[in-house]
Amino acid sequence: MVRYGEMSKPLSIVSLIALAAFLSIFHGIAGILIKGVAPPAAKGMAPPAHKSIGIVLIPLIWVSKDLVIEKIFGGFPWCLAGYSQYKNIYFVQIAEIGGIHLLTFVLVYFNVLVYRFIRTRDKRTAIVILISLFAIYTVGFYLYQSNGHDNRGLNIHQAGIIQPNTNNNPITRQEKNKILNRLFRESGELAKKGAEFVVWPEHSVAIYPLQNRDDYDRFVSFVRTNVPLLAGFTDLKGFNEIYNSAVLFEKEKMQKYDKVHLTPFGEYVLFRDILFFVKRITDEIADFTPGEQVRNLEIHNHYISTPICYEIIFPELVREFIAKGGELIITISNDSWFGDTSAPYQHLSMAVFRSIENRRYILRSTTNGISAVIAPSGKIRYQSSYNTADAFIAQFKYIQRRTFFNYCGYLFPYFCVFLLVVYFVAAKVREGTRR
Repeated sequence: MVRYGEMSKPLSIVSLIALAAFLSIFHGIAGILIKGVAPPAAKGMAPPAHKSIGIVLIPLIWVSKDLVIEKIFGGFPWCLAGYSQYKNIYFVQIAEIGGIHLLTFVLVYFNVLVYRFIRTRDKRTAIVILISLFAIYTVGFYLYQSNGHDNRGLNIHQAGIIQPNTNNNPITRQEKNKILNRLFRESGELAKKGAEFVVWPEHSVAIYPLQNRDDYDRFVSFVRTNVPLLAGFTDLKGFNEIYNSAVLFEKEKMQKYDKVHLTPFGEYVLFRDILFFVKRITDEIADFTPGEQVRNLEIHNHYISTPICYEIIFPELVREFIAKGGELIITISNDSWFGDTSAPYQHLSMAVFRSIENRRYILRSTTNGISAVIAPSGKIRYQSSYNTADAFIAQFKYIQRRTFFNYCGYLFPYFCVFLLVVYFVAAKVREGTRR
């Protein structure tokens, strides 16, 4: 809010507390429901058999709460519990089946079991924990191995990824040209090393190549003598339409994807009529126009999916890209707004799960970090250092096979909500019958 929105620090602190308080409402409601379905067991005593259902109900409540946060008022599903396991490679493979929400369910399930064992020292609970762990890691190992086997015969391709280490401070036209010259030079060097195309991040330099003919001609000149180039720019249409776009420059044509899921308060002001004062706080918060639909771009007869920045944290949206034929995920982002915080690392960890859910390579290009290559297994093959310029060759494969997550859609969290509603309705009916 300070770096991007140019708010005063006192006002940004108040705003952050207000946002945290709003999100905490959902956690509070979940906590009340959890207490109702599974009161803590007394030390040294196993809970009654009818209360053991809480082992399943608590994860159901947790996932249902996450789904509400993901959907309400534009959504803010940042750092769900399951994301904490992104380096636990065999454990996370089940995301191919039910996505990040299934992984969160299993993680909370294990936490409930461990808590119950600590409180009761019940041997049956210890056995359930061991059997469950064995099952999860066995399934994860199988999925990990089968994924590697399925992709073994595919051709290896190469792309050039650039992390310019630029920031968002206003600069002169001369400074912009200096950055552009460097980026074009580095892109040409990557093309000579075998890159089939080059990727720049979102907002690598503040220009408008789709409006400025001189800038546009520079891109056309580069791709005619080198390779296609994908980069993120703002696209203006008239006075009322502003798009955050991923633009693919090629020899004979230009393709564009306009960001569909905009960032609340970053790219549009939520409840503008109520929050009328926001525009007075800062002129940097402008209302972007959402793209009409998710669409893939075509390069060398292959379809690439290009979720922009914040979009990578939405499993359902990325799944839609793949359902429309995406063979490779390229995500571009401008994470310099985060400053020296944990957020750039968190953003990367969440991208890992889009590769597992869809079994696609992810190429990630950011302004100042963390750019990366993520394999379909979720392994991070390469990642750039934060706040450091980098230009590297990324090896990947185009993949067409579909996962269970792709075929069945984004059903698991809705299934959790359904089961939860059924349970509470049945409980109410039983209570009424007893009376």
